[in-house]
Amino acid sequence: MTVQKRNHYNVKFLKGYGFSIKVEDSKIILTDNHDPFSKPKTEQWHVNKMPYEKIVCSGKGYISTEALALLSETNRHVILLDTYGKPVTYLNPIKESNTASKYRRGQYDTFRDETKRNYLAQQITKAKIDSQIRFLESNDNSELSKGIEKLKRHRDEMSGNILHAEAVTSRIYFGAYSKLIPERFEFHSRNSPLRVKKDRASDVVNGLLNYGYTVLGGEISKFVNGIGLDAYYGFSHRNHTSFQSLVYDLMEPFRWLVDYAVLGLVNQKSRNRISKKQYSHTRDGNIVLEYDLIRMFLEGLERTFQKERPYRFKHGKQRSDGLLMCQENTIAKITVQNLAEYCTGKEKEFTV
Repeated sequence: MTVQKRNHYNVKFLKGYGFSIKVEDSKIILTDNHDPFSKPKTEQWHVNKMPYEKIVCSGKGYISTEALALLSETNRHVILLDTYGKPVTYLNPIKESNTASKYRRGQYDTFRDETKRNYLAQQITKAKIDSQIRFLESNDNSELSKGIEKLKRHRDEMSGNILHAEAVTSRIYFGAYSKLIPERFEFHSRNSPLRVKKDRASDVVNGLLNYGYTVLGGEISKFVNGIGLDAYYGFSHRNHTSFQSLVYDLMEPFRWLVDYAVLGLVNQKSRNRISKKQYSHTRDGNIVLEYDLIRMFLEGLERTFQKERPYRFKHGKQRSDGLLMCQENTIAKITVQNLAEYCTGKEKEFTV
């Protein structure tokens, strides 16, 4: 079956054994095979008319080099992840220009400067905590007040070991976040009660968070590579063994978008309510999410990325208060640009 139906989500999810992305007759062919008992579903698009800005793939499939080249030329990106939502790789176009080279040189010089490096790590962590506080406060729930006050205290007193402060505040935040999740989902914290790794979630909420953070990472990776920065030189996560540490740095102030999208889905009471048929457990207690649940969540997450809020931006028509309405993914892109300009000395401060 060939489908030419457009949607407004800008994201396509391909899953299963035998999914594929290839080129035939100058068209991108997307084949989804998430249901082994049904005929694969196929979409054909001239790439300039394809509505998807990102393609998320999970399972064992095939992506042709010709398709990758064509997608790269048109600034589409591909995210590969494993069964549990952990990132395998992000495939983005590479920026080649004198400006990109200048940004990278500035980034390396900044990385070697301990004072600037620590400043950036602190700014990133504070921005993350601020975003967590704003998100929790937006829920207007009295049960969250203690957690919010603790976060504010740690933010104001933060110094020294930034990673330790981040770990402590994350525990506080998710302790408060868990109070917003219906009990039937058995979510207690970001760290699973079964002591499995974060990328091997034991409950639906942690499973959805894994997928969401991976896609958010893909979005940030697109901006980082698009501007020409080196994704492997971070400032806050510089000692981590995870790949693309700069991406993990710049994700931090925007992780709340994933938390917001997960909260919206688990509290659905309409036909989109999560059912027990949409997930299962392995013998090890790890959660495996069904295709429709992941697709529904990714589409909701994409809508979250496109939400607008007032933001202080120097370009465009501003309101009387000096703010401009910007989409969340635009703000993330501006943040990457702000970092590049700080590293080259064009800006004296780094702000999110």
